[in-house]
Amino acid sequence: MIKLKTVRFKNFLATGNRFLEVELDKEPMMLIVGKNGAGKSTLIDAITFSLFGKPFKKINKGQLLNTVNEKELLTEIEFSVGKAEWKVRRGIKPAIFEIYHNGKIINQDARSTDYQKYLEEGILKLNFKTFTQIVVLGSASFIPFMQLTANDRRIIIEDILDIGIFSVMKNLLKERIGALKEEITELEYNIKLLQEKIKLEEKYIEEMISSSDKKRESNLDKIKETEKTIAGIQSEIEGYQENVLFISASIVDQTSILKKNKDLDNYRSQIDKNLKKLNQDKKFFEDNENCPTCEQDIDADFKKRKLIDVEDDLDEMNEGLDKLVLEVEKVVTRISEITECNGKIQDQETLITRRYSDTQAHQTYINRLREEMSEYNLQEIDTNKKRLMENELDENKKSRLRYVEQRRYYDILNTILNDKGIKTRVIRKYLPVINKHVNNYLKDMDFFVNFQLDENFNESIKSRHRDDFSYYSFSEGEKKRIDISLLLTWRDIASMRNSVNVNLLILDEIFDASLDQAGVDDLMKLFNILKGTNLFVISHKLDILDDKFPSKITVEKVNNFTQLVQE
Repeated sequence: MIKLKTVRFKNFLATGNRFLEVELDKEPMMLIVGKNGAGKSTLIDAITFSLFGKPFKKINKGQLLNTVNEKELLTEIEFSVGKAEWKVRRGIKPAIFEIYHNGKIINQDARSTDYQKYLEEGILKLNFKTFTQIVVLGSASFIPFMQLTANDRRIIIEDILDIGIFSVMKNLLKERIGALKEEITELEYNIKLLQEKIKLEEKYIEEMISSSDKKRESNLDKIKETEKTIAGIQSEIEGYQENVLFISASIVDQTSILKKNKDLDNYRSQIDKNLKKLNQDKKFFEDNENCPTCEQDIDADFKKRKLIDVEDDLDEMNEGLDKLVLEVEKVVTRISEITECNGKIQDQETLITRRYSDTQAHQTYINRLREEMSEYNLQEIDTNKKRLMENELDENKKSRLRYVEQRRYYDILNTILNDKGIKTRVIRKYLPVINKHVNNYLKDMDFFVNFQLDENFNESIKSRHRDDFSYYSFSEGEKKRIDISLLLTWRDIASMRNSVNVNLLILDEIFDASLDQAGVDDLMKLFNILKGTNLFVISHKLDILDDKFPSKITVEKVNNFTQLVQE
């Protein structure tokens, strides 16, 4: 059983930034009164939004946000299922959706839709439509059971009778039948394809036998011609290689020339250094009469001798430099010749590489021709290929037989699981109980008709005089009695099945629209004997209901915000 305990909400519709809280399991009967527009029905919207993410009224989720604060909408609902305690928190701006089990939050890695599916299917065991059918009877957004389509009626009853699993099984079976049908179709296609391939293979074998000799001779001719081409290319390569050897022989001094060039550079650097030193010495003796270091006079004869020696050394160095320049020019000329020869060698090697590639291409062509000839010689491989396809064809035919047999079993299961099968048998079992409960509740409200639902959920209503009526033949007050009887019946059946039994029952302005004083008294007698139910009646007719309820919540607007006053 689901026992709803507490719901609290803020910035929800006309609610302000302070939490409003309603204890749902405290009083057996609670009256909620207030003027039109005060927010009496906000309780229902808060409960359904907390549990199912959508309000009871037909409004957009964005309209739930308080238009003054425009943020931090938050609802919280606490309930128990058996011994497990649950709490759901849901909000807008920021978006919040949290489920707590015994005080600990449930893993939120899944998508929001999966999280909601877990809440409805794994915890509550009911969806929005079923919840509103067994918990709420209203005059606004609520659609009574008798005004639903036959398909929607079936869905509600299947949920209450806990036979929705058969619909799930049927959907799974439908998927498997579809997959099996695709498999059979694919097998049929493969069988036809293999049959065609076998025919083509047989034709191919015949053609191969008749044309293999001719193709072999043609390939042999092509191989001989290609081998001649390779021999010609090999001769070209040998000519290029001879050219490389000849040119290489002309530059055997390459290493020594390069070393000599480096040595000449070193000699030039040393001569330049010596010339610089001699010119400095010459300038020193020409410009100075005294020694700058010791400040003594430089002897004239010594100075003269030194200048002569320096001049001799300079002449010797300049002469050596001239010889060096001539030698460098010779070396540079030789290096240029060597470079030119290396370029020619590289050109010849490029030609050799290219012709080697041509040789490999021709050899690959020869290998391919020989492989083709080998294939001509291996006629038994073609026969093996045909035999493999024949074996595959046999396996496909066996698989098709198995799938056809499996499809027959699926068809039997589909017949069992369809709406006329096992579900109808279960519904037939409970229909007498459902009709009995409905008629008992109608009798308790002094509405003496014989109400019957058939297995297609079509109603048959007869008066004491056996006159036939439909639901729409009655007054609004009488239709309300039928709606209430069905609502209470669904709760009874749910309790019997232990499927979707809920402690809460909310009647939204049922007493305001269509029931006279006698109808109100009949309903109150009925509600006073309900067990295990927390009844909330929403009304603005305080005058006729005030003395009939032990507890009351007054809903009023204060500064445009909804406030609750409990008495």
